[in-house]
Amino acid sequence: MRRVLGGGVLAALVAVSTITRALAGLRVPTPWIAADEMIYAELGRSLWETGHLSILGADTPFYSLLYPALIGLPLALFDTALGYELARVLGALAMSLAAVPVFAWGRTLMSERWALTAAALTLCIPGLAYSGLLMSETVFYPLVALTAWFAAHAITEPTRRSQALLVVAVALAIMTRLQGVVLVPAVALAVVLYAASGRTAAPLRNLWPSLVALAAIGVAVIAAGLGAYEPAGGADYAVGDALRFGVYHAADLLLLVGVVPACAVAALALTRPESADVRAYVAVTIAFAAGFVGEVGLFASRYVGRLAERDLLGLAPLFFLGLCLWLDRGAPRRRVSSSIVAFATAALVLALPLGRLVHKAALPDAFTLIPVWQLGGYDVVIWTFTAVAVLVFALLPTRALVALPVALGLLFVGMSIFVSRYVADEASLMKRAFFGSSNPQWVDAAAQGDVAYFYDGESSWNAVWSYVFWNRKLRQVYVLADKRRVPGPLPQRRVEPFPLGVLSEDSPDWIVGAAPTFTFPGESITTVAQVGLGQNGLTLWRSGRPLRLQTTRAGVQANGDIYEQATMVAYGCHGGTFELTLVAKGAPLTVRLDNGQSIQEHAIPAEGILRPSVPAVGPGGVCTLEVTPSSIVGSTRFEYIPG
Repeated sequence: MRRVLGGGVLAALVAVSTITRALAGLRVPTPWIAADEMIYAELGRSLWETGHLSILGADTPFYSLLYPALIGLPLALFDTALGYELARVLGALAMSLAAVPVFAWGRTLMSERWALTAAALTLCIPGLAYSGLLMSETVFYPLVALTAWFAAHAITEPTRRSQALLVVAVALAIMTRLQGVVLVPAVALAVVLYAASGRTAAPLRNLWPSLVALAAIGVAVIAAGLGAYEPAGGADYAVGDALRFGVYHAADLLLLVGVVPACAVAALALTRPESADVRAYVAVTIAFAAGFVGEVGLFASRYVGRLAERDLLGLAPLFFLGLCLWLDRGAPRRRVSSSIVAFATAALVLALPLGRLVHKAALPDAFTLIPVWQLGGYDVVIWTFTAVAVLVFALLPTRALVALPVALGLLFVGMSIFVSRYVADEASLMKRAFFGSSNPQWVDAAAQGDVAYFYDGESSWNAVWSYVFWNRKLRQVYVLADKRRVPGPLPQRRVEPFPLGVLSEDSPDWIVGAAPTFTFPGESITTVAQVGLGQNGLTLWRSGRPLRLQTTRAGVQANGDIYEQATMVAYGCHGGTFELTLVAKGAPLTVRLDNGQSIQEHAIPAEGILRPSVPAVGPGGVCTLEVTPSSIVGSTRFEYIPG
């Protein structure tokens, strides 16, 4: 009956977590973390539709298999909006299932009551807000807990079955995130630590089959080139930077779990437990923490430059198990050792250069920082919390310590509410910026065939990924030869319109581009306004083949103002005119118009309006007009009319 009751409570915890996290996630109106979310979505959709992991039909370096397989099915079967919602519900369920291995492992170490407490804490941390995003953390989080449990079980009971389960769990983690390759040396280190704690080499002899299998997996992954992270595998790292960021992420791990659980694990290790199961737990937790912190610190020192907290999420359940195990054993503390642990913990957190590491751009990678960021004065908040936490660990009476999980749970739940609201609000702002008040699937609704996206180098490059995610008819992306590419593995073709404007002979008949910055021959079908970007909006054109660019415009602000000089270039130009409407704003000014063969100068009185018509002339089918005002001038029309 006790087991049935425990299982029922566990099921209730998973159900409540799944429902609450799914409801919070469904408030996020569009993928927020670019290009990660869109990459996984496109890979998953392609996997179920074609059997291949590709983006827009092009082969892509390996990112993940299990996670795209999970979210790709609803995205492939249903409309993008419905598929997006179902994918996040699946993510909430998958991430909430982390409580299952935590409980199953915990009840072999402690009373069922404390095992359930550890499972509950596992579901409370702010990092579970990633379940509302299309991120592989949702599957990796439970898999790390599962792998840690299987590792501890294999160490204490090295049967063929337990070792096979461990190898499979590590392989699944790697297929979810290539970051999981660190589990190979982490498991080996755990075995060494356990053997050292028992002063015997027997674990090394007993576990050689699984250690050899794991080594083979690690060698195979490295030989395959680490997929999308291949540059990281062959990069040169500065030892000093790597050590420094390792310290930063060790401190961030303390904050991620609420400080006291890390102190509890340290105190537990210092008691030198006699139980083989507890020694295995301690060995696995220390080894996994060392492996992940070292790996993430190394990577962040070169490629991130800030706290990559989300790469440490999988460690949190292990430390919650340690806290509950420590409390279940009566919270053993020795005055000297607990003081050393408290001081070391505080020193580690104080070593964080919060002024450099805590900023808005860092928040998508470190959800624990979001409430701190919103409160302001983050250094005071973090240092005060750390001081209170270490004092509680070192000085609070043992009877009062049992309230710690409740306090941490309430803290994490409150932080989770802050985080979920922040993510939803930021994603809403991004959706409004990219799509205005329009349906994100407006391209699919208006086009009657495949569509190309013409990227103009706009700084909000994540808009391109958002459009590809929401609109299945977008099948190609074109980038002007002199513009930067869209970051990420998005297939894109560089095009050079000079001199006749031809971009591609085999393009679709439809194209989306920023208008009026770029115009195309053919019919303008529909336009959406964008908010807060360097362009007014996007227009869908039925252009025909070959795809041609008709005009480009530069130097004109989104509101039509011209500060210093504006230019329009017309390709395939054979006559015609440049038509303008210019407005003097509050003061008289002069405007110089240069079409390459003649120069006109016009005076515009204050609040006056000038409507010049300038002949479009130029060699080789390229016509240019330069507009140079003596001060800021407004414009309501700036276009080329073919002859």
